[in-house]
Amino acid sequence: MSQIKFLDCTLRDGGYINQWKFGRETVRDMLNRFSKAGVDIVECGFLTEQPKEESQSLFHSVEEVNALLPENSDSLFVAMIAIGEKEINPSALSDAGETGLGGIRLTFHPEEIDKAFCYGEMIKQKGYKLFMQPVGTAGYSDEDLIRLIKRINQLNPYAFYLVDTLGTMYGKLLLRQIILADNNLAPGIKIGYHSHNNLQMSFANAQKLLEYKTDRGIIIDCSASGMGRGAGNLCTELILNYFNHEYEGRYNVLPILEVVDKYITAISLSSRWGYSCPYFLAAAQDCHPNYASYLMSKQTVSVSAVSELLDQIPPEKREQFDKHLIEHLYQKYQSHAVNDMDVIDMLRQKMEGRKILILAPGKSIVAYHDQIQKFIEEENPLVISVNFVPHEYKYDLFFLTNDRRYEESAQEIDWSRTIVTSNVRDLPPEAVMVNYSALLNTSLYASDSASTMLLKLLVKCTVKEDVVLAGMDGFSDDPLSNYYAPDYAVSNYDIPLRTKNDEINVQLNKRAKELHLVFLTPSLYKIHSQKDED
Repeated sequence: MSQIKFLDCTLRDGGYINQWKFGRETVRDMLNRFSKAGVDIVECGFLTEQPKEESQSLFHSVEEVNALLPENSDSLFVAMIAIGEKEINPSALSDAGETGLGGIRLTFHPEEIDKAFCYGEMIKQKGYKLFMQPVGTAGYSDEDLIRLIKRINQLNPYAFYLVDTLGTMYGKLLLRQIILADNNLAPGIKIGYHSHNNLQMSFANAQKLLEYKTDRGIIIDCSASGMGRGAGNLCTELILNYFNHEYEGRYNVLPILEVVDKYITAISLSSRWGYSCPYFLAAAQDCHPNYASYLMSKQTVSVSAVSELLDQIPPEKREQFDKHLIEHLYQKYQSHAVNDMDVIDMLRQKMEGRKILILAPGKSIVAYHDQIQKFIEEENPLVISVNFVPHEYKYDLFFLTNDRRYEESAQEIDWSRTIVTSNVRDLPPEAVMVNYSALLNTSLYASDSASTMLLKLLVKCTVKEDVVLAGMDGFSDDPLSNYYAPDYAVSNYDIPLRTKNDEINVQLNKRAKELHLVFLTPSLYKIHSQKDED
């Protein structure tokens, strides 16, 4: 099995999880431990002209990489140039003979092929082993793959990769592409395989590839604890241990486990990766996993609705994430116009002359129960709950904005005091609706934040008295701390919660120019200026 090699890409692909902020001494130690484990090829990070911090596994030169490499190592150390993402012109690199970096992986999209081959020639001329790694070969037709391979043969790189970018490959497709590559690549060019674990197939496909009989060299990518963007990658420690047991005891898995224990586990506590429902949906629909996680993170649409929306993404837009496209499809899907003038007038009369208490589902409505109850008893506000039926408080109105919360609360809803936005489906005839699209916010991650949508509704109702906010705590990275009940907790799915908090805060301050907002319970949000204040 000497033709089998494993490449660990933790410091490069895993870096998408923590923005490559491993710390230089950590990078040095990880490289040393991967080497001690006997990993054949170790990827050190990106070579890029992009701005970087000293702590990142992003490098402006091969000399920066060389300073971190262990001495007397049998491992081949490589770095990646990603055309169109993290890119550096190879002409700026020192010759390979002047550094311990032995290879460069070059990744590119179909529209970047000409540039990739130009870069590839320069990389070879400088003496580096060249790894050609096209994005998304799982989506290539047989004809497209063979056409690319014929051009690859003219370049004659060290390795040519099959890449399952969207995590859609089952064993039969992998074997089909391996056979095509094996029978059409020039002798001596190794075949690499880089998988993503959306369908939990990375380990199974790697085993199938190990069973494939060929005299050609095979390289299989993996990362410690499977660390990688979205569903993650094949686990280095698992595949090396499997190889030791089933083929030959070539690797020392313990240093990999030390890397996981010392560094990776701590990262996983704040940033998750691995199999999840959104990543499965994305793979099933042959689209970038960020589309599914973006929709799921909204916590407003059912799984079937997410699948329906993914199906609407044009084929040419599926491989690369376009958040403006998916937001447009989402809002189009949600928007159902209704004439709500009579409803607005009814609410205006109900709210006239009364303070408003908004109950959002943050944890503080439990921790500050006595304070909230005292306010209700003393001030007699109009109490509006947002997307949940409060069992500990008497409420006047229930404001419902999405299918997910409708499904959760359906058995408890009193339709005589429920106001529902027009995007919610399968409502009973007595449901009272207001226009969803008219209440949307001008932001991306907080476009349909329920509490800020309610504030826009209160503006439409010309509320004059105080609007008091309880349970509007703000979002933290711990899903269990974001809601008053564990049943409401959902994964963040890599959505930048700090950005979401900032966008909600912007919307609150916009509404504060039209309403007098008061926080009754602690919140991450801050009001900078208020209606009627100088």
